[in-house]
Amino acid sequence: MTLELITGPMFSGKTLELIRRLDLAAAEGKRVSAGKPAIDADQGKLASLAGPSWPASTLDGVESIERLAVEASVVGVDEVQFLEPPAIRSLQQLAEEGIRVIAAGLDLDFRGVPFPSVELMVADAGSITTLTAVCVCCGADATRSQRLFDGQPAAATTPTILVGRHGLYEPRCDDCHEVL
Repeated sequence: MTLELITGPMFSGKTLELIRRLDLAAAEGKRVSAGKPAIDADQGKLASLAGPSWPASTLDGVESIERLAVEASVVGVDEVQFLEPPAIRSLQQLAEEGIRVIAAGLDLDFRGVPFPSVELMVADAGSITTLTAVCVCCGADATRSQRLFDGQPAAATTPTILVGRHGLYEPRCDDCHEVL
């Protein structure tokens, strides 16, 4: 099984690393395809905050993942924390069939609770790369995504899924991360 998992908080370079691996596979002559869940705002591409992008299909279930894998030897999927368990099982099945699956996503929600979809992948991953960002408060390694509301930590009672980047989230270390 060739299932690679890239995790970490927001702003840690997960998408950039995914794109780097897809670029290398394409340079080696591999047939590469990529996708991301429909909930993500940047449809049609994997888009790194650092600039690079990669063409991507919209994933809205198991069938779209299966279509992504047609004639591909390498499949990259970004934002896997948004996928439902059947879609995760489909990615695992592709890996069992010999397709190299590279998946990137947040490991923890803004409360510090693991995303169930990413947890499902951890058990089967042949490699796990955990990235860190830089804490905006103290400069230490950031392992958490701090959700903000009007510049202050958001209440733990807010919905788990709230798609956004700048202004809504910032990277923080364990010591500076707050859950209200």
